Amino acid sequence: MKSAFLLPVLCGVLLVSVLGSTPAIAQDDASAQFNHQFNEQVTRSNEEDRQRAEDNERQVDAEWAREDQAASSIGPITSPPKVSVKTGKVQPGTKVSLTCSTSSAVIYYTTTGWSPTISSRRYTGPITIYATTHLQAIAAAPGMSYSARTNANYTVNGPAVPVFPLILASDGVLHAKTRLHLATGSTTSSKNAKVGDKINILLDQDVKVGDAVVIPKGTPVDAAITIADHSATIGRPGDIAFEVHSLTVNGTTITLRGGERLNGVDHTIRAVFMWVSLVGSIPAVMIHGGDVEITPGMKFTVAVTADTPLLPSAHVAMNRP
Repeated sequence: MKSAFLLPVLCGVLLVSVLGSTPAIAQDDASAQFNHQFNEQVTRSNEEDRQRAEDNERQVDAEWAREDQAASSIGPITSPPKVSVKTGKVQPGTKVSLTCSTSSAVIYYTTTGWSPTISSRRYTGPITIYATTHLQAIAAAPGMSYSARTNANYTVNGPAVPVFPLILASDGVLHAKTRLHLATGSTTSSKNAKVGDKINILLDQDVKVGDAVVIPKGTPVDAAITIADHSATIGRPGDIAFEVHSLTVNGTTITLRGGERLNGVDHTIRAVFMWVSLVGSIPAVMIHGGDVEITPGMKFTVAVTADTPLLPSAHVAMNRP
């Protein structure tokens, strides 16, 4: 996020300004050359960020746009959430609480491996762990930048929680706001992904009317990448986001709304720290953030946007004057 990048860099600039007051550093030609190169790198990076933001803004919907606007707000950083249970092996039914020391902060979290955003589930009470879970959370407070991401991995012995079939009413209508379970079907990396690329998404449950399967598990879903940033110098991480559009079965198109985002590890603070500690070290500037990979089997849900009849009788009933 831009604020998360700018604040550490500004701190670094202040530290170098103070150190530069000593005659030894002020007269160091190598240090001056490094500072010039670093400033050029920051300028190029900021220009790349600006261009990428303009390109992506045309691709993402209002949900992502609101998130990016909030993320770029200038101000102090919200404290990261704290978890009540440490990472490790836990018993089924363990309850995990999230807290944040920043006043008025709201916590958002995910449990399926996706990066949390302000579009993720809002924390309202303890999270019950039934199966092996990768919990991630961020906090956001008014007038402040988002917090760093908190991660906690919980291992539970036993099988994963199954995804059950969706059973429709006998009229065969798939109603608006119904949640469908989806899963990724292949690997997508921030190293080579491009905005607009299709991404392999599959339905992760049968949809049935009575005992009849009207949409089988494994049906392809139309989805496309909306954000694709590979990792870059000065610690900036890779970033992938995608949106789901629709699912088509037997000539009927079901429009959907939803998507997910995956961020790499941010090494911005580490890069700036090395720059301040080892003035003149070009490799400090060249530290990359972590690239990310969407792997097969990552699960999430989306919403149906409109009532959609899946049986011939339902089509007739809905179109009857």
